[in-house]
Amino acid sequence: MFRFGFVLLLTALPLLGMEAMSTRRETTKQVFDSAAEALDACQRWRHREGQFSALIPAAAPVSTQARPVQTDIRSCEADLDHALVLGRRYSVVTGVHYNKMLRSLHRPIHRTFPYLPPGGKTDD
Repeated sequence: MFRFGFVLLLTALPLLGMEAMSTRRETTKQVFDSAAEALDACQRWRHREGQFSALIPAAAPVSTQARPVQTDIRSCEADLDHALVLGRRYSVVTGVHYNKMLRSLHRPIHRTFPYLPPGGKTDD
């Protein structure tokens, strides 16, 4: 019985410590006060990851072959209809060249940065 209690204590104590540490973590802001603040947050998020290279289509009068281009893995786009800044991320690995067209690579919305419109009201 004593052995079981000791094992239980050794198992549960680190879990309680992790829970206590996670409650002290800073929470992310849900809605930003302005579009500029949301865009700044998205730009900080964008710079946390590197770049990769892929191909872009040939420009007919200038070139007949696809050309490589280096671009950021993460990008930010404004959705003015919904007061959001969308953080998109290519599903690629940092520093790798992909022998595919850039537009054919998977690029889902990874994070959203909502902000209050100038009137201060939201759609909700």
